[in-house]
Amino acid sequence: MNLTGKLLLSAPLVVAIAVSALGLPACDTETPTTASLKNDYPEVADGGDPALRRIVYKAWYASTLFLEPVAPGETSVEQRTVPSTDYVYALLAIGWDPASGTPPGRVVPLRSKAQLAVSRGNLGLIQVSPARFYGDCTAGTALSQEDADFITERIFPGAFSGLKYDAATCTSTSVPVDGGGGDATPE
Repeated sequence: MNLTGKLLLSAPLVVAIAVSALGLPACDTETPTTASLKNDYPEVADGGDPALRRIVYKAWYASTLFLEPVAPGETSVEQRTVPSTDYVYALLAIGWDPASGTPPGRVVPLRSKAQLAVSRGNLGLIQVSPARFYGDCTAGTALSQEDADFITERIFPGAFSGLKYDAATCTSTSVPVDGGGGDATPE
C-alpha cells in the first residue's frame, strides 16, 4: 500500500477522533465558580459600644482575595475562584469604621474550622462567625500560635507589618520591621 492509501485509511480514524473530542466538554460547565463572604457576626445594637463591632476586613480562599470590608449581617459581591477544597483565612477588624478612611487599629486573624469545598460552576458561601472560624478570643475560639503565625506572616503580612500577634490573647505588640511585604495576592 502506498502513502496515499495509508492517508485514506487514516482519514476515517481522524474524523472519528475529532467527533469524539467534540463530545467531551473542556469544563463541566460554562458557569464560573464563585465565592462570597457573609459576615455572620451580629451588628452592635443601637446605643451599644461601637468598639465591639466586627467587620470582616479581608479574606483569602484558595485563589481569591477579598479586599472589600463586609459589615455585620452583610454579604460581599461574588468573586471568581477555582474549584477547590481549602481553609478560609480572614482578618476581623474590631471596632473599626470602614468609612473612616484609615486602616483598622486592631485586626484579629481567623481560620475556618473546616475546609470549604466549592465545585466547578457553584457558589461557595463563606460564613464568617465564631461558630465557623477559630481566632476570636472573645468568643472562646482562639487560634493556635502556629496557625496565627501562618496567617500573620504568610497570608496577610501587610496587616501585621511591625507587629507580633499573640494568639492566646488576640493582641499585637510592636516589633522592628524587617522590610515587610504585602498581603497574599492572586497570581
